[in-house]
Amino acid sequence: MKQIILFFLLIGCSFKVPPITITNAQTAAEKQMVGEDRELEREGWMIGSIQSSTNGQNNQEKLAKEESDPEIRAHRIRLNYLSSEIKKYKSHGILGETPQGYVKLNPLASSLPTYIHYELPAKKKRVEDVVLFLNESRKFIMEKELSTHKKKGKKEDELLKIKQNLIDEYYKSISIGEYFETETGRWEKYQ
Repeated sequence: MKQIILFFLLIGCSFKVPPITITNAQTAAEKQMVGEDRELEREGWMIGSIQSSTNGQNNQEKLAKEESDPEIRAHRIRLNYLSSEIKKYKSHGILGETPQGYVKLNPLASSLPTYIHYELPAKKKRVEDVVLFLNESRKFIMEKELSTHKKKGKKEDELLKIKQNLIDEYYKSISIGEYFETETGRWEKYQ
C-alpha cells in the first residue's frame, strides 16, 4: 500500500478536493439529496448530517439544556430520546401529526405495505407506548409553558397565540411522505 502511495506521489498525481461549506440552513445540495431540487451539481461532494444546527445539537437538545425548569427539561429530553423512533413510525405511515399538536395512530395505516411489520402484539404495544409517552410530554410542556406565561400576567389572547405557536412547532414539522390529520379530521399524506 505504501508503495502505491509513493508511486502516485513520485509521478506527480494530485487530488483536488472541492471547497467545503458548513451551514445550518438547508442548502441547494441538501435539497438535491432529498429530492426537492432537480438540478444536480457536477462533480460536487456533499457531507450531510441529520442535525439541525451548527453546533451538533438539534433544537430539542438545545431547548433541553437551556431549560431552567427541571420538569420541562426532563420532558424535552424524553421527546429527544423518542424522536428517531417517532420519525421511523411516521415515515412508515403508522403515525401522523394532529392539528392539536399531538401524534396519533394513522387510521389509513392498515392499507399501507409497511403495516405488516406492526401487526405483532409487541410492536403494536411499543408504538402505542411511544405515542402515549410523546403526547404526555408534549401536553406537559404546553401546559407548563402556558402556566408560566399566565403567572407573568399575559392576557388570554396572548396565551392563545403562545399555545398555537407551541402546537405549530409540532404540526408544521411534517416531512414529505408523512401523514397528518387536517382540521376537518381527514388524513392526508404530505406531498
